[in-house]
Amino acid sequence: MNKHGKKGIAIGAVIGAVAGVVAGILFAPKSGKETRKDIKDVASKTSAKLKEEAVKLVNEAKDFIKETEAKIAKKKNIAREKAQKYLDEFQKTIKNLKTVINAVKEGSANDEDLDKAIKESKQAYKALKDFLKK
Repeated sequence: MNKHGKKGIAIGAVIGAVAGVVAGILFAPKSGKETRKDIKDVASKTSAKLKEEAVKLVNEAKDFIKETEAKIAKKKNIAREKAQKYLDEFQKTIKNLKTVINAVKEGSANDEDLDKAIKESKQAYKALKDFLKK
């Protein structure tokens, strides 16, 4: 059972206990003044318990929000680093492709070198594009 389910059960138990106490007070053989005092005491205790539960829930929610924000920031940084890695690799293959094109023009590289550089650039481009689609 998750935290929220347990909290609901706890709050339900408190409310059920209060209802039982109130019913017991109402049917107890006491004077009206004593009964009203007992009801007031129970209401005061119940109010205090509910306020305590509410404060506890708010604090847990704040902690959960902080944890979630930290996780999001961490994942964002990891994604940024991975994207930069793919981008750097793609830029490197483009630079290499330009070098090979110039080498082919000068006659110091052949078509196989050019095909290899083109293939590497396409693979790096596809890897970057696929990562960005995620």
